[in-house]
Amino acid sequence: MPVPGARYRDAHSGMSGPNAALRRYWQAMTHPGWAWDVGVRGRPHDLGNISAYLGTPTGLEDYIGWLGNNFDPSISWRDLEWIRDFWQGPMVIKGILDADDARDAVRFGADGIVVSNHGGRQLDGVLSTVRALPAIADAVKGDIAILADGGVRNGLDVVRMLALGADTLLLGRAYIYALATAGQAGVAHLLALIEKKMRVAMTLTGAKTIGDISRDSLAKEGLAPATSPHALPG
Repeated sequence: MPVPGARYRDAHSGMSGPNAALRRYWQAMTHPGWAWDVGVRGRPHDLGNISAYLGTPTGLEDYIGWLGNNFDPSISWRDLEWIRDFWQGPMVIKGILDADDARDAVRFGADGIVVSNHGGRQLDGVLSTVRALPAIADAVKGDIAILADGGVRNGLDVVRMLALGADTLLLGRAYIYALATAGQAGVAHLLALIEKKMRVAMTLTGAKTIGDISRDSLAKEGLAPATSPHALPG
């Protein structure tokens, strides 16, 4: 991303903005269980991977400031070529929403792309992943690994994305909510629910394996399924 988006939700939640610290203290006071488990027992409150890079303990405000300073509107494919010159390991490019960009990633020599609109929090009204995915899959399927994220909350969402052309899916918000709620057990439960719903969806659409999932499994846009009440005669 060349510039950060306007994240009004972060300002409202207390993650950013001039009164962010006060809002977080108030939220901690009104959630004593969380305050004890995270606020007290979770210390030190430190972003370990960033701290290791910067060489100093890094809190949330420090991280947000550091992140903002690292956006560069002039970023281009040339910057990725510079990275490729000294990094011969796998390279996956996130934020692809255009078929031409996907083709450029193949020509560039990337190992994979992530079809993603960054959670829809950068540009209001931008294409959703599921809207962008079919054209990208038509352009580069088989030439590069296609990952996708955005709005995946259950097993049916996974099946939909695979049917639209993704090779694999990324989970963000769903597993973070599960982790925050019940730790490892919460994530394990989430994955079990996703698997269960995938199996149901695959069975009901006649897919015996992941490879059997295709666009033929999807209802055509603009056509109501035969079992829909809206499709029945009045």
